[in-house]
Amino acid sequence: MTVAAPHARAVTRELAAFASCLRYEDLPAATVDMTRRLLLDGIGCMLVGGRGEHGLNATAMVRRLGGLPQAVLMTDLQPASVRDAAFVNGICLYSVGLNDVHKPAGAHPGGCIVPAVLAVGEWQRSSGADLLAAMAAGYEITGRIGRTIRPGHRERGFHPTGTCGTFGAAVGAGRLLGLDASAMASALGIAGSQAAGLYECHHDGTSTMIFHAGRAAQNGVEAAMLQQAGFTGPATVLEGSKGFFQATSDRFDIDAAMQDFGRRFEIDATSFRPYFGCNSTLAASGSAAHLLRSSHIDPAQIGAITAWCHPVVAQDNADGDPQTLLAARLSLPFNIALVLLHGDVLSRDLDEQTMTDPRIRVRLPDIKVLADRGMPRYGCRVQMQLKDGRCVEHTIAEPRGSDAQPLLWTDVVEKFHRLVAPVGNLQSRNDVVAAVENLESAGGEALSRALQAVCVAS
Repeated sequence: MTVAAPHARAVTRELAAFASCLRYEDLPAATVDMTRRLLLDGIGCMLVGGRGEHGLNATAMVRRLGGLPQAVLMTDLQPASVRDAAFVNGICLYSVGLNDVHKPAGAHPGGCIVPAVLAVGEWQRSSGADLLAAMAAGYEITGRIGRTIRPGHRERGFHPTGTCGTFGAAVGAGRLLGLDASAMASALGIAGSQAAGLYECHHDGTSTMIFHAGRAAQNGVEAAMLQQAGFTGPATVLEGSKGFFQATSDRFDIDAAMQDFGRRFEIDATSFRPYFGCNSTLAASGSAAHLLRSSHIDPAQIGAITAWCHPVVAQDNADGDPQTLLAARLSLPFNIALVLLHGDVLSRDLDEQTMTDPRIRVRLPDIKVLADRGMPRYGCRVQMQLKDGRCVEHTIAEPRGSDAQPLLWTDVVEKFHRLVAPVGNLQSRNDVVAAVENLESAGGEALSRALQAVCVAS
């Protein structure tokens, strides 16, 4: 048996030093703007997710445990321990199916990092500038680690949101707690023994996929706090011969993932989801919506629909009979049928009634998903065969919201209002938008008050 040698590059310490020293002033203006947009986007998902089943179930469990009142839950507006606030609010955020995605890492960093940063920031009364810097640091570490181990990590059955997101949440929390480079490396070492999440839930649509984000947020906060309390973790947790890279991926490339480190920020490579689904279904939804609008098609006149997509999508996202909400989110046929029903892509949470809607279910057998090796990983070509004999099709190689064509501030604000409309009145929603837009001057406490007020106003 051959034992792999540790990588020569001390990447754990390198990432820890960067994260601990990153200041708001170090961020380019465009990166600050991107961080602000992703923060508002995550908050919108978190607020509406606070009304959902998963967030309420997690809250019931947390209330049975008790804990010091340190940060507010977005479900019942009552405080809980900071680690449990990160947990519940992470589940709320990720449960909606509209949060961000870092495609090069295969992870959804916002579901892990935003709740951790907001919970610790509320507890520590952090400044707005520090919240943004901590968030950017968390995305950086999540992105770099995810790039290093992909695609082998996911092929082995790991869910990068739960695994890589734990490191990002630890860095975000540690940055707000003032960990220096050595302490941050130790916190990453602790996080490495917490990083978990298995993709088996992808097959049956169970809720552990949502749990992964909440647990990553919680574990990240815990790792940083454990380090402060005197626990230590290996400062070679990533690159060591028994470290995270070796243990969770058959192949990885540290140098390729780190080649532009310090010159480009991973948060700038993050994509938005302007409508419901997973990142593998967005192009299909967008193509279907485009055809309905541009060709003035009456959905009742559509016969068969064929979607050509990357082989990975054809394998993972072709479920024509989803039985849970999570399975529906991952189902490309379901998302196309959803567009046909509503005439456009959807920007709100779904419920059990939507999943079982006969107007959607009747469409599913007519939607065929085929593999096309020439299609980009997140692209899709949708063809609609009309009952009058016509045939129309549209291809989206890169969905709107991706890092190549990200949502602008006005787009994110529009999505926020559409998404959060059931939660608060217009004034309270505008107050949240203003608190994020002016975070550096308004401060973290103003944002916390605005978040609580929008829920009270509903």
